[in-house]
Amino acid sequence: MNLITRARLSRLTGVATALTLAATLTPAGAAAYGAAPARTALLAAAVTPATLQEKAAAIIALELEPEPALTGLKDCDLAIALWQRLDAKPFRDEVRAAAVAAFSAPETLEDDTTACTLFIRTEVFQAKSRDLAIEQRVKEQQRLERELKQQAALTIGIVADPGLLALSIKEFVWQIHERATGAEVKAAAKKAYNGTDTDRVTFLGAEIVTAHDADRLKQIEEEAKNDAALKQKLIEDAGRRRALAVLLVEATAGMLAASDRDFITYIWENADEGTEVRGAAEKAVLSREPADWNTYIHTGIHEANEEDRRIALQRKYQADLKEGEAVLAKATADKFVNLANAARKALAGTPTELDEFVRRGQYELDLITGFETGEVPLDWSNSAVGAGAFHNVNGCSLALTASSKAAVAKARASIAAAEARAKAAEAAAKAADTEAEKKAAATRVKAAAAQLTRAHKELAAATVEAARCAAMKPENSVLKEKAFAGANAIRYFGVDHNTTTSSAYFRALNLSRIIVKPTTKLTYRIYPEGNGTIGHVVAHNSTCVAVDLTFSGGANLRDSGATDQSGNRAHPAHQCGKLKADTWNEVVVPLGAKFNGKAVTALNIGYDQPANTGGFRGYIDNITITD
Repeated sequence: MNLITRARLSRLTGVATALTLAATLTPAGAAAYGAAPARTALLAAAVTPATLQEKAAAIIALELEPEPALTGLKDCDLAIALWQRLDAKPFRDEVRAAAVAAFSAPETLEDDTTACTLFIRTEVFQAKSRDLAIEQRVKEQQRLERELKQQAALTIGIVADPGLLALSIKEFVWQIHERATGAEVKAAAKKAYNGTDTDRVTFLGAEIVTAHDADRLKQIEEEAKNDAALKQKLIEDAGRRRALAVLLVEATAGMLAASDRDFITYIWENADEGTEVRGAAEKAVLSREPADWNTYIHTGIHEANEEDRRIALQRKYQADLKEGEAVLAKATADKFVNLANAARKALAGTPTELDEFVRRGQYELDLITGFETGEVPLDWSNSAVGAGAFHNVNGCSLALTASSKAAVAKARASIAAAEARAKAAEAAAKAADTEAEKKAAATRVKAAAAQLTRAHKELAAATVEAARCAAMKPENSVLKEKAFAGANAIRYFGVDHNTTTSSAYFRALNLSRIIVKPTTKLTYRIYPEGNGTIGHVVAHNSTCVAVDLTFSGGANLRDSGATDQSGNRAHPAHQCGKLKADTWNEVVVPLGAKFNGKAVTALNIGYDQPANTGGFRGYIDNITITD
């Protein structure tokens, strides 16, 4: 007989315990930029494009046909095509995430296809291996769920038909409540149904047996009121049925009629090797004491089964810890701050929370951060997204810029005057006849030379100051100055020096595994500072700021035409004058219509406006990308 034991069910009971299961830029001058993380050292050296054979091998590995429409594509085009072909296919999340990381990498957007080539050559196979491990784990969980339902149904004597087994854990518990005849089982089922996922799994695993025993004892008392022998027989039969339920086996007449020792021998022969259920059965079989046999049938097998469950839980938790730590290490290395933060939270959470993250949560991320301790931090501070991302914008005030330029001009004028005086003094010295005239001329030459030296020093100092002013970067960093909630917020600051084209795009966050759904939206709070906050800040300029997103394939939010809740385009230049200065504004941008199915790969902060010069400053807080 092919028997499925409760001990085997316990091997991955960590899964069952967690059985959350089914129940559970661009006006002129603004540069384009990418969003994927820094890649490995392999990207430092150029690699040759993938060969036709390598492309075919990658395609076949993903169980797709290596048709010319795929093998003929360039490396990055193939990465995009595979990402699209695998959409909605089960157990391909790791491959799709690796594809996005390749074709959305910054170097890819600058026409370096190395990341895409490495994806085809090696990462496809590594990612597929991870997907296969996930598939195996999920299918094992599904088996455990099915066996858990079968055991519960068998315990109370109902038929677990395919339709019943297909229900979610929660709905299955409700069906137990509806179909059970015993009051104790009904009450326990109702309580579990209204409880947590863990409560429902505990009910199906152990509580239903205890509740059914209580119901059965009441029935036995009624059926054998005046017959002690019958009462004992019914109690023993109930105990054996309960013991066999651990193996998911229905009791036959022969099993009920067998001696205690033969009955335990049957359990020992059919329980999985290495389990506490089998070990305890062997110990009982070897005993010559009938009391030991009876104890094993009525209580020992269940205690052993619970120990198997505890061991399986610990093993599952340790495996989840290992996988969670691996996710954290890779996310940290790749600078995917949202994935790293989610991994840290899961590792610090309960076993159920860690199980949920490892199985499913790591592929269904969102972004919720106010930049407080323990939340997703800023990835970069004061950093441009790429070359040319700071265009006619720096961190030096207009007044200081003007004064430093004036100082340079003044020093140059002083040099010209000193050079003229020196030339005149030298001419006078040459024309001198008398000793007195020569001495006076020499004095004038020396004075002119000293004046010229001072003028050159003044020019050098003025030039250094002007260069320092010009080199001052605009700012984008998290500070404890003003926040919508909590203590921290991003402060942006800069000075616009041009009346036709000016922009500053700040790199902020690398993001991973945030997939846009039809209902996904970007939400944030922004506080543009007004005139007079700092002498050179202009309120209008401070409103020309917006959160920008980059998506898989390189598309960005600002150029998409997407609008916020007020109908304003989600582009910094189109937010100018639409936001109110010196107050917190909420901006909500629906993403589903434009980007459904795409992955968000980066979040950046942009200033962009063509008209005014002057400073801009403000704060951004409570950024979310959620459904």
